[in-house]
Amino acid sequence: MSKINKALDLNKLFNSQKNGKLLKKHISFPLYAPTKYDGNYVTIRVEDGRPTFTTSGGLNYTHTDDGGNAFYNIPDNVYIAERIYGYGKLGDRNKCNLKGPKTAQTSTGHSYKIFDVLSLRDYDKGTTLNRYEARQHTLQGIFMSSTLAGRGKLIECQRELDKYLEEIVHMGYEGVMCIYPAWRWENTKSRTVDFCKYKKRPTVDLYCIGYTEGTGKYEGLIGSLKLQDKSGRIVDVGSGMSDNDRHLHPNYFVGQVVEMFYEQIVDTYIQPTFGDEYEGVLVREDKTIDDID
Repeated sequence: MSKINKALDLNKLFNSQKNGKLLKKHISFPLYAPTKYDGNYVTIRVEDGRPTFTTSGGLNYTHTDDGGNAFYNIPDNVYIAERIYGYGKLGDRNKCNLKGPKTAQTSTGHSYKIFDVLSLRDYDKGTTLNRYEARQHTLQGIFMSSTLAGRGKLIECQRELDKYLEEIVHMGYEGVMCIYPAWRWENTKSRTVDFCKYKKRPTVDLYCIGYTEGTGKYEGLIGSLKLQDKSGRIVDVGSGMSDNDRHLHPNYFVGQVVEMFYEQIVDTYIQPTFGDEYEGVLVREDKTIDDID
């Protein structure tokens, strides 16, 4: 099964640029900015008017309700989409999980937001010559007034992109995707700036109560920091630590307030990280345990 190439995180690219890293990947305008829904990536292969739903892990599943009926008796193609719960706003992803064993998973109460379409032939050979803007016209022609497919807004400059991101985030969505009009889909594992995700990650100030020793190349160093918020929620965070951070004595962090980025809060902080490998851990020397979130 072919898969879409993994999207580059535009925030990480900007952070690397800010820190003076020489980059091979850059962005330019104009670009399309469809909404980034908080759902699960799927492909829907329609052959002879019948859909087959497949997860990003390559497992097929079925619907126990009418959530997939919109894909019957439509043109044979592969539709690339997000399976969502409700409106697909930030925090909805934990409600769009499948049920049942891997060999017989089912979807209930879910719908879809389609952001791309490929012919069966192009998908099977792993590449297409059709530009993204042309594929969007194809989607609009198939679904017309349906809410299943929506054209991303065409963005002309960075200021316009940031303003639009603010609007999308204010509406409760995760962020936007950045896709070049000329992007030609290709089944590849390499990241390409032709297809990026751009979102605002909230930050939180937490109290460091301990650490975990690293393993492998970080053996004998700090592997992660154990952080706690005001409600007692504890999270271990190692992503984004610089090598300099890991070589410091743990007491440099323990008992301090540090800043952390995250995606969302479910039972705990989802995808927690410190800045990036260049910025490392930001210790908030201006704050005490009384100031944590």
